[in-house]
Amino acid sequence: MMALARFFKNQPGIHLLAAVLSVLSFTFLFMLVGQRAGEARSAPLRILQGVRAGGVQLGGMTAEQAEQALESLVATVIMQPVVLVHEQDSWLLDPRDIGLRACIRETVTRALAVGRTGSWLTRWRERRIVAEQGRDIPFVLTVDENRFRDYVFELASEIDLPAENAGLVINDDGTVSIRRAITGRRLEAADLGHRIRQVLIQRQDRVVVLGVQAVMPSVSTEQVEAMGIKRCIASYSTKFDPRNEARAHNIRAAAQAINGTLVAPGEVFSFNAAVGPRNEEAGYQEAPVVIEDDLVPGVGGGICQVSSTLYNAVLLANLRIVARANHSVAPAYVPVGRDATVAYDYIDFRFRNDGPGYVMLTSHASAGTAVVKVYGDAPQDREVLISTEIQEKIPPGVIRKEDMSLLPGEEIVDDEGSWGYAVNVYRIVKTGGVETKKELLSRDRYRPRAKRVRVGPGQPRAPDAQGKTTDTRPRL
Repeated sequence: MMALARFFKNQPGIHLLAAVLSVLSFTFLFMLVGQRAGEARSAPLRILQGVRAGGVQLGGMTAEQAEQALESLVATVIMQPVVLVHEQDSWLLDPRDIGLRACIRETVTRALAVGRTGSWLTRWRERRIVAEQGRDIPFVLTVDENRFRDYVFELASEIDLPAENAGLVINDDGTVSIRRAITGRRLEAADLGHRIRQVLIQRQDRVVVLGVQAVMPSVSTEQVEAMGIKRCIASYSTKFDPRNEARAHNIRAAAQAINGTLVAPGEVFSFNAAVGPRNEEAGYQEAPVVIEDDLVPGVGGGICQVSSTLYNAVLLANLRIVARANHSVAPAYVPVGRDATVAYDYIDFRFRNDGPGYVMLTSHASAGTAVVKVYGDAPQDREVLISTEIQEKIPPGVIRKEDMSLLPGEEIVDDEGSWGYAVNVYRIVKTGGVETKKELLSRDRYRPRAKRVRVGPGQPRAPDAQGKTTDTRPRL
């Protein structure tokens, strides 16, 4: 062409002919390009070679042809059941049950867009890569979220198992067995939808192995074994009147509060911390309590019987007493010197577990009996005895009060009163029948409580047998 141009330049006579030929050449080229463009516009758009969807080769297909090919795939493959498997169990999932819908037109639209978006350089590069490596277009599938959620919930209800903590089982003979921990399981549902979609387009191996996560118990068998609780090492019971409903209610509530308590080696048990405040908000009722040696109504009356029952069980278990106070007047439900009074905000009963293993308390009150048992481990040949030495007995006085409703000379005893005592209490430990330890637990003194008598008019009133105390705090 360059040589031809130089020839025309050197031949002035044919300049006009050269110009005419140039115009004709460009006109012909323009017409040829226009014809090709028109043919391209009139021909249907076809998917690039190498493009696949759901394993179906769509290259060279028109949109209509691609839709027909994918409709066949949906009918024969995608909408067929999928098998879900966990260990030996299996479930057959019908895609219709979760509202599966195959979006064929949208999938074809995405296939047609391959190599036809972006700048001309981007399109050229994409076409070259597709021609060399191919391109998989994800099949667009949707599910009904509510139906899928319901299906997963039902599936989980068949698979999920809660973990079970290890625990202690008390046998009829007083021994303790261990209930072993059980590992639970939980269906991993977060990616289940994605994994189902992946196998829906597969013609073979349409199986989803369900992801199931182990749920570990919070208390293992090994932890319970390490507690060292083997058998009942001490027990004590006291009687109460179940007809006094309010007092009986308080005794049952306090017994329930300490039932099942575990005390670790070296730990100090606090009765007040375990039972909590004694008020109406906590469910306690009004029952007789001792104030200034008189029985008067007070919220929480009867709780001291539970603390005293516990005190005796702890003594027999040979545990160390940290804090204990006796009543001002000896109660009737335990031997003198073996009571433990409590008041939430200032008088507590506490003991320390100074053994190598845990101890567990069980406590209940029913049918007029409160029972506390201590479980742990102790030598089989150990025996613990509690000995009380009464140093002094103080007889109750008599307080007579004139009652105008009575006949002259008539007397009615309202309260028999109680004796006062000075006592020493010892704990004796024997091993194999031989005394190995004797310790003084307490030196207690109880005031006598006067006998209360109402008398008819006309008789002189005897002076009070004893004065009133200034301590007005209730003893439950």
